[in-house]
Amino acid sequence: MNYQSSFIQIVKNTIPPNLHLAEEVSSALGISIDSAYRRLRGETDFTLNETVNLCKHFSIPLEALNAEMEDVVSFRINNILGNSDSFEQYLQSLDRDLAWLARFDDSMLYYAAEDLPVFYHFFFPRLARFKMIYWTKSILNVPAFQRARVEEMQLPEAWLDSLSDITRKYQSIHTTEIWNEDTIKSTLQQIRFYWEAGFFRDVSTLMDILEDLTGVIEMAFCQAETGKKYNPAKETFSETPFSLYISDLMIGNNHVFMSSGARTSSYIGYGSFNYMRTSNVIFNRQISGWLENLIAKSTLISRVAEKQRNQFFKQALKRVVELREAIAAD
Repeated sequence: MNYQSSFIQIVKNTIPPNLHLAEEVSSALGISIDSAYRRLRGETDFTLNETVNLCKHFSIPLEALNAEMEDVVSFRINNILGNSDSFEQYLQSLDRDLAWLARFDDSMLYYAAEDLPVFYHFFFPRLARFKMIYWTKSILNVPAFQRARVEEMQLPEAWLDSLSDITRKYQSIHTTEIWNEDTIKSTLQQIRFYWEAGFFRDVSTLMDILEDLTGVIEMAFCQAETGKKYNPAKETFSETPFSLYISDLMIGNNHVFMSSGARTSSYIGYGSFNYMRTSNVIFNRQISGWLENLIAKSTLISRVAEKQRNQFFKQALKRVVELREAIAAD
């Protein structure tokens, strides 16, 4: 097996066609353009250090060089610890991954949503703030958040600054999402838990969050109705295509699959909100097949199936109303 040629092809598949490969390699390795060309032509071998550096630069797993290792898959993970800095790194990583996909003209994002897709929260400031508090206080167990109520917690400005960039990039990417009747369930459970645990000082704060959750459902409805991405803050539609399927099957976990021509990446959710990523071709082929099967057994409700679409979102809104009434009656 010619690993040099295989590695060069993998690198070529990683960057958009409008970028100059030799310039990218030259910049990543700190070598001249001529030296980069000699390596790309196979006249000079990449050293081990150069290969590792390029893998880091282009987010390529080393095991991608060996197609024979069909039962070995490496993942990139976010090093999220019990502090606020690591959560900021999570947001930055999310932004970088979307930026990578947005660079390609033929990019596609598939999201099998056991929970609400993370991007939706970021369009609604009060819900976004609650979710980030929940993740850091209850999942990451950040010490500074443990004794404070929701209203008393101050989030770093850098977190909030990241949200607009993430939502803008999400709006530009052709997306297919698969939901089921439990997709909003976990968010409702988190809100209910914080209410019952006494983590809210004012019921008005909780009601504001539920209002934003209603906005998320209405945003998804608008996108499904038109088949286009919708920005609720500006109340405008883009030309970016959007498809929504409803599945009667259990999805099991959040799965995100990104593709652009021959370039693919899979994101598998873990730890409530975190994800691990791989570009492994064989693994991605399996995930792609799993998604195709899930879609084939699901109902398309974007731009078609008006009755099913209305029923699905009516039921989702009903769940929010039921929680709001239960809180008001307490």
